[in-house]
Amino acid sequence: MPFLSRISTFSFNKDAFFSSGGFTFVKNLLLFVNFLSLLAGVILIGGGAYIQANAGQDDLIDLSGSTAAAAIGIGVLVTAISLFGIFGAANEKGMLLKTYFGLLLLLVVFEIGVGIAAYVKSDEVESLLETAWIASVASGTTQQLNNIQHVERAFQCCGFRNVTSYSVPSNCATAQSFNYQSPCLGAVKGALQGSLATIGGTGIALGFIELIGLGMSVLLFVKIAQKDRASESLMNEAWRINRSKIQYGYANYQYV
Repeated sequence: MPFLSRISTFSFNKDAFFSSGGFTFVKNLLLFVNFLSLLAGVILIGGGAYIQANAGQDDLIDLSGSTAAAAIGIGVLVTAISLFGIFGAANEKGMLLKTYFGLLLLLVVFEIGVGIAAYVKSDEVESLLETAWIASVASGTTQQLNNIQHVERAFQCCGFRNVTSYSVPSNCATAQSFNYQSPCLGAVKGALQGSLATIGGTGIALGFIELIGLGMSVLLFVKIAQKDRASESLMNEAWRINRSKIQYGYANYQYV
């Protein structure tokens, strides 16, 4: 019977089954990636606030302030875009996913740039530190000299390149309250380079996670488009079957 032959078109085949499963997988994976990004954003905001609140006098080149500002700024952006991605994926909105893709692409480029800049900047730590150290000693102000002494005590060192190089006090290596026998350059430089490496690694790691999010958003957008086309085709087929049902005189019966 023509009507029954049309009913058979509602059967799901293997391709349709795996297509549906793939859609669910991509959607859930994108939600998971955005959850990780959201968590990372919150951690960045909290970490930046903690660094800012605990910035010490041993930060001669204001690395703590710069790090805190960068962490909070990136954290806010990551959190906002992650929430946008979660909303778009959960509600299966193609336009939201397009916007999410564009924003996330810009953020990934920015984060990778920050990571690369941090690694490049690590080579300039020594010159920046030397300039700041000499300027602090040359200023002769109590505050700046106290900052140098705070660094010397924190790293248990005297002077910059050697124990008599711009040391505070000048007899730091022999003074009873100091009596440190190693210069400060190596210890302070190592600490600052470690901080920059952490910043760079964090930026690159976040960029990698969000690259996965970019790929998943494209796949999900394609899957949503396929799903919409399939739904439209199914509605058209249902309309044709209902029309045939009336034509063959079965308007008062229901077939299952």
